[in-house]
Amino acid sequence: MSKIVLHRIHYLQNPENCSTARKVICGHFSAGMSATLHHWIYCFIYAYYTNRTMLIDISQWKYLRNVIVKEGVKDYHQFFLPISKCKYTNDDKKIAVTWKNISNIDSTDTHKSPQVIRLPHIGNIFRDMPGAPKTAHYAMPKEILYHVIRYKYEPMAWWFGFFAKYLIRPNHYLQQFIDESRNSLGFKSPIVGLHIRRTDKIIESKFIEMELYMKKIDEYFNKLEKRHITIQRRVFVMTDVPYLLYQLIYKYTKYHFIYPPLHQLSAGTYTTRYSANHLKYFLRDLTLLSECDYLVITMSSNVGRLAYELHEVMYSQSKSRHFTSLDIDYNIFGHVPSGGPFIMQAKQDCRNNITDGIDLVKGDYLESCMPIYNSRKLYRGYSNRLKKSGVFPSFCVNYIIDYEKYPDYSRLDTISNKLNPPYINTVEQTCRKSSITDYLL
Repeated sequence: MSKIVLHRIHYLQNPENCSTARKVICGHFSAGMSATLHHWIYCFIYAYYTNRTMLIDISQWKYLRNVIVKEGVKDYHQFFLPISKCKYTNDDKKIAVTWKNISNIDSTDTHKSPQVIRLPHIGNIFRDMPGAPKTAHYAMPKEILYHVIRYKYEPMAWWFGFFAKYLIRPNHYLQQFIDESRNSLGFKSPIVGLHIRRTDKIIESKFIEMELYMKKIDEYFNKLEKRHITIQRRVFVMTDVPYLLYQLIYKYTKYHFIYPPLHQLSAGTYTTRYSANHLKYFLRDLTLLSECDYLVITMSSNVGRLAYELHEVMYSQSKSRHFTSLDIDYNIFGHVPSGGPFIMQAKQDCRNNITDGIDLVKGDYLESCMPIYNSRKLYRGYSNRLKKSGVFPSFCVNYIIDYEKYPDYSRLDTISNKLNPPYINTVEQTCRKSSITDYLL
């Protein structure tokens, strides 16, 4: 499935004629790299949904040289591979139509929608959620969902992670730096990833004591030992507060902590945070955090969510919960369930004697589900197993995702497509690891 989705993205991002191609322009977002990436992912998924090429306008990207500091990156390609053969041009800028609450702007019909659409930040659209693009709903293509859900605890995290992975594919220079760091730090599995963000997050979310993080890590390794799996208690630490490392090493002596050189933990100041060096260190640390077998994080942080999304892409299977969040559960900012229809799954066997009712077997998938009688107690939906629609009680099912119809790209799956080396490497870097965490199922 990873190869199929990559093939489709590669097709969309590399149209035959860049000047006539239908495009989505994703602008800057005044935030750190993780929040910015989540904004770009939202644009990328919108492009997939509308059969368009996604391009990024980085003119005001905070990490770009002289936007915030003179030590910023020269351009996007200083660390990343190109996301498209097309370039964002002045012509694109002139004809781009900023997305508004217009009913036909989601249409893939070239006669009904503008050639170039510029998307504002999801936070702005979120304020007018009923009129937001359908990709702001909690949705992904159903044929991909049914494949991925067999292997993944959180399919939407995999979906977001796949687009994130494509956006930040490292060039040779960055990949070499990550590989050399992995070796010099002694990073190897099995290992738990710990992310503690303080600095600016102090005013955004509640303060969590270091001991609570370590309690969850203790519980994880204790569970492994109960299964007679005895390993060195390795922990990779990603933090913007260097003094925490001294506390961890001093207090938790039975653990082996792996962390970058202290002088590279530079997120604590506004000027150093947006330098090219810090971005390089951040991308290295994010990659290593996502490679860990298990994550102890806070999902209120964009870094925590992004690390988990990349983790889902990297591991071939993650049927169990590969993370503990010390605050909220996994979520996607700006993406919320709509009023329906939904895809739902039976969480238990249910025999129904209600009018027009259908019997459910645990694990059944139901499509086009909608509440009836203005109530959330009963739903009507289509049973994939029974091949018919009917009514069932809400307590018998779990919500999975919204039901949204994406373009049918299946015709592309049969077309021979010789991927060049950078894209082949992208496939090789997905679904390539297995986690000891799944022994705890």
